[in-house]
Amino acid sequence: MKFTIFLLALIIVTTAYAEDISISADVDRREIALDEQLTLTITVSGNISNIPQPTIPDLKGFTAYSSGRSQNISIINGQVSSAVTFTYILVPNNTGDYALGPFSINYKGQNYSAGAIDIKVLPRANRQQLAPPAYTSPQAPEESEGETDRGENGKELFIETYVDKLRAYVNEQITLTFAFYQAVDLFENPSYSPASTTGFWAEDMPPQKKYYKVINGTRYLVTEIKTALFGTSPGEFTIGPARLEASVEDLQRFFSRNPFDDPFSMFKRGKPIILTTEPITVEIMPLPVEFKPNSFKGDVGRFDIFANIDKNEADVNQPVTLKIKIVGKGNIKTITLPDFPEIPDVKLYDSGSSENILKENYIVQGEKLFEKVIIPRKEGIFTIGPIEYTYFDPVLKEYIKKKLNPVTINALKPKDEPVEKEQFSIPGISKEEVELLKSDICYIKTSPSRFISRNAFLYKNKVFLLFSILPLFLLVFLYIYEWHRKRLSTDIGYARSRRAKGAASKRLKEARKIMHKESVKEFYAELYKAVIEYIADKLNIPHPSITKDILEERLKYIGADKEIIEKVKVLFDICDMARFASIRFTKDDMHNSLRDAGLIISGLERVL
Repeated sequence: MKFTIFLLALIIVTTAYAEDISISADVDRREIALDEQLTLTITVSGNISNIPQPTIPDLKGFTAYSSGRSQNISIINGQVSSAVTFTYILVPNNTGDYALGPFSINYKGQNYSAGAIDIKVLPRANRQQLAPPAYTSPQAPEESEGETDRGENGKELFIETYVDKLRAYVNEQITLTFAFYQAVDLFENPSYSPASTTGFWAEDMPPQKKYYKVINGTRYLVTEIKTALFGTSPGEFTIGPARLEASVEDLQRFFSRNPFDDPFSMFKRGKPIILTTEPITVEIMPLPVEFKPNSFKGDVGRFDIFANIDKNEADVNQPVTLKIKIVGKGNIKTITLPDFPEIPDVKLYDSGSSENILKENYIVQGEKLFEKVIIPRKEGIFTIGPIEYTYFDPVLKEYIKKKLNPVTINALKPKDEPVEKEQFSIPGISKEEVELLKSDICYIKTSPSRFISRNAFLYKNKVFLLFSILPLFLLVFLYIYEWHRKRLSTDIGYARSRRAKGAASKRLKEARKIMHKESVKEFYAELYKAVIEYIADKLNIPHPSITKDILEERLKYIGADKEIIEKVKVLFDICDMARFASIRFTKDDMHNSLRDAGLIISGLERVL
């Protein structure tokens, strides 16, 4: 009986102190436009100190970006309870109705989940019908430059793409402009992904153009990036959406955060903003078939043609260089050489071409130079030409034909041509006998010849073998170098990983210089950048999105030592503390932190 009462009391106490965990999910709004973004907040609370990371399912129709986490811990009657809020930025990819979730966590073998959230994504054209976006601009300056009615409902950042024409002929220039409007300081340089231009020959048009514009009372710094597009074939083509990822100061989170949140987490990252533009459909018209000359080879624009030769007289079988220069506005790279008529007893060889491309006023222009080598096979006067060049003018909408005057070359008999020697004869001796006699007469050798061993084969010569193998090693080296160079330009993760240690070493050297100046805040800021950017580059993730939990999870996944992981966490805490309590740190503390940072990078270099 006593045992039964004791067992019931134990069950009651255990139930009273059982772990109580809950999870909830919410968004800042249920309807958004295709060019906007929403904030997903997942809150996990319970009477445990170490709350696990929630499981995020595949968010169909959205691209998700982590915006950090915050934690609130409370102690009531000796009971510890905590609530962790995970924040994500969601960018819609297509219009339609979507369900986000369900979201769940697993703690000690038991699952806790929150229900799905219904989201409706509307086309861009309906954005004026929605509630104002959560991220709006502050009071703008009173300056007025380039006042216009165009605007984006007071957004601090927005982008757009547009073209100077929606209909163009094949190989006619279309200027695509990407414009980035900025009314707030950025946390770091934005990441720009240009629009896809399938079906076009693309030519970058530097430099970037920057200016200020006032839109609906907000003063923006506008950055324009222009690209020249040339349609390669007739039809309708779509210029894909451009994308820009930026990070700005999250003032709303700063003023609304809980006072028990991590006081240093606000300064580790900004709020990510992901912007996309609408696709643009362009019609590429075929060139007119009517009145198209036979000499037309596809050049579109406005051009002039010139020709000259290096000399008008040359010996037979001696080369003469003919240079043909085409100058004007259009796609210089695709300009073709006019056809040459066949000329008897004259050989024509292509000697290559060169280009000089200019982009003044964002119009592709310049010149293309062709070289022909002319070799006359016999003496006489030869006429080359006339040379006919035809192009299509998209402004006049007609074919323009231009002719070059004929070029005359006078081929001369070579002056130093060998003359046949006079024949001679010896009475009583035939020509064959003279030749035989000549072969029998030899010089008297005054010294013996140098004898070479019959076994001294060339392949046994070490110098010969060295020079034979050297090109093979050189070829392997060049192949590896070219593979490395191409991968650096195409694989961002590989490039970041290769350059991570060098960049970290430079920052550590800079931190050492700052340490001698005894500037604590600058020293720990540089030290933090050295370690966090090294890890971000090695893991190929944006460093503003790294939190302690994410960092610990990633380092454990790659097999880093627990000691290294703990050192990283301690160093980050010290760096955060130094920004607000720098007076507590001495030069010895900075020296120890610098040593720990070096050990962390050396330790991670073995596993990353």
